Amino acid sequence: MRSQKLKYDLKACIRGDSAAWEAFLADTAGVVVSAVKRTIGTRQIPADLEIDDLVQAVYLKLIRNDFKLLRSYDSEKAAMSTWLTLVTRSTTIDALRRKRMTFSLLEDTEAARPSEATSAIPISDIPVQLLTGRQRLVLSLLFEDEKTVPEAAVVLGVSEQTIRSTKHKALERLRRQFENQTKSDADTSS
Repeated sequence: MRSQKLKYDLKACIRGDSAAWEAFLADTAGVVVSAVKRTIGTRQIPADLEIDDLVQAVYLKLIRNDFKLLRSYDSEKAAMSTWLTLVTRSTTIDALRRKRMTFSLLEDTEAARPSEATSAIPISDIPVQLLTGRQRLVLSLLFEDEKTVPEAAVVLGVSEQTIRSTKHKALERLRRQFENQTKSDADTSS
């Protein structure tokens, strides 16, 4: 049982009461900013991504889809500060991954320009032992079938975060494999 007196009315926030929302923001902003800073830690963050952007992303996530995430908060399971810290941490990590992935894809695109004759490797041509079955399926849905993350999540009956995580792990495996192969090829040609 929590005896903490809330300075805001969560139900009023969800109903769209602007005064309640302002009170919620005032009461929780410190927790969110602190959680963003702790999550970033010593990581190098992209120059075009600021702490304010990450804080805003957290609050947007809370209100998206008619306050779906905020509605899921259960005061019997966790204090608001604990719950918000988890939401903030996940949102921040997702944002950093997206930025890193965008930067990485831009680098890959720049590197690929001189030899535009190279084409993408079909998922079916990737050696079986390199990816798990689920990773292969997720990449196939996303890149060959051109499904969005939400669509792929519905097809597989899993959460969107599971799809993102599986995709991230699969691409990291492939990236490591191709880096090792490139180094190996360079060593044998020397």
